[in-house]
Amino acid sequence: MTASFLILRIGATRLALPMAAVREVLPMLPIDAAPGLPCPLLGFVTLHDCPVPVLAPELLLDPQAQVGTIGLFAHLVRLRDDLCLLVDRAEDVAHGDVAPLDPTHSINAAIVGELTLPDGSSAHVVAPDRLLFDAERAVLATLTAAATARHDQWTAA
Repeated sequence: MTASFLILRIGATRLALPMAAVREVLPMLPIDAAPGLPCPLLGFVTLHDCPVPVLAPELLLDPQAQVGTIGLFAHLVRLRDDLCLLVDRAEDVAHGDVAPLDPTHSINAAIVGELTLPDGSSAHVVAPDRLLFDAERAVLATLTAAATARHDQWTAA
């Protein structure tokens, strides 16, 4: 597969996200985090007067990982399916061929290959539609509806 990818940095890890899945890259915005959210869901940002869930991709790809301090120059990568991924940095856009990778090396087979970058390093190619299981998507939809109702109550006041 040859395509364009947004290169993301999370700690020492680089991920490559297909540009076709990216709606926009945003600077860090305030995240509204209600208590009791599932660990990978950091909270919600308000975009165009609607709450959008913010997920920690490192926790989706490795449940043993921990989210560190959010840096001043962190980015929110808004996907076309109205999710945001919190990353340390959206670094660049790269174009290239994806080398295959054994899908059993990641949860839900979310990492689908490796992309060699111009500097000789590589990035794991992520299939955004595989970041969440169907049951997780259902829970996220319920939590997003609750966040929307909460937001609507405050803006109506």
